[in-house]
Amino acid sequence: MGKMVMQDIFSLKNHFTEDDKTEQQSNASNGEQIISIKLSELLPFPNQPFRPYSDEKLWELAADIKQNGVLSPIIVRPFGNAYQILAGHNRVNASKLAGLNEIPSIVKDVDDDAAKLILVNTNINQRDKLLPSEKAFAYKMQLDAMNRQGKRTDLTSCQVGTKLAGSRSDVRLSECSTDSARTIQRYIRLTELIPELLEMVDNESLAFMVGVYLSYLSQEKQQLLYEYMDANELKKVSLAQAEVIKSYKEALDDNRLKLIFFGLKEEKKKATTTYKLPTDRITSYFPDLEKSEIEQELIKILDEYFKRGG
Repeated sequence: MGKMVMQDIFSLKNHFTEDDKTEQQSNASNGEQIISIKLSELLPFPNQPFRPYSDEKLWELAADIKQNGVLSPIIVRPFGNAYQILAGHNRVNASKLAGLNEIPSIVKDVDDDAAKLILVNTNINQRDKLLPSEKAFAYKMQLDAMNRQGKRTDLTSCQVGTKLAGSRSDVRLSECSTDSARTIQRYIRLTELIPELLEMVDNESLAFMVGVYLSYLSQEKQQLLYEYMDANELKKVSLAQAEVIKSYKEALDDNRLKLIFFGLKEEKKKATTTYKLPTDRITSYFPDLEKSEIEQELIKILDEYFKRGG
């Protein structure tokens, strides 16, 4: 397989996209040959991080393709006796719904890592909306591929807020992304979450940074946390709570979770408890005294009372 230059891979974002707003608006091919390939000869890319369109969105794209055709070619690579899709999964699925038999394609003879970089780059920089989980696994796939191509990456050892330096792959990748290198680090941390907690980040029950902090827990402790939240109908974890949970790590248990979620609230409530006395009744005992004088008399009475043993 031929090996693509990294700049060539990143430049693909200017011409190809999975997003329905733009994928039918351009037929630019960057000077490369476009051929028609039968839909029956196309294979999806395995374990890709991007979710397919919803049925409604796919039918909308199919209607557009039926009316206008596929204006932007997909990208594929030779794969045995067939072709593997690198960019254009949704266009392929919509074309099938539209009744097409073939689709315009650009064939690239690339290795596995270059294929992954094409797959990720044509999606992550072009889609209007990506779930945190999609970005997380996409960045991980991208950084792993860059690392295997000889680029250095230290993401597995990075902590939250680590100062970045040098020619690390995340720094280089950030130059071709809308996210900073530090944000890329944090997205990749989300790949360490158990599916249940990652889903909560996707549906915004858990804030992004809360998910990052919880990702430092072992899978076992994450499961403990999720089950505790589910049993106690807890829908949120604050950033402050997440920091405390992260600090416990393997020492985390039900008792500590109870203290984190409920104990702090009880202490706060206890600290702010106030007492109200019926003003009319109190003043009836001291009709000739001012408010400050009444307070002094009450204190004296209470002192005497407790001196006698209450």
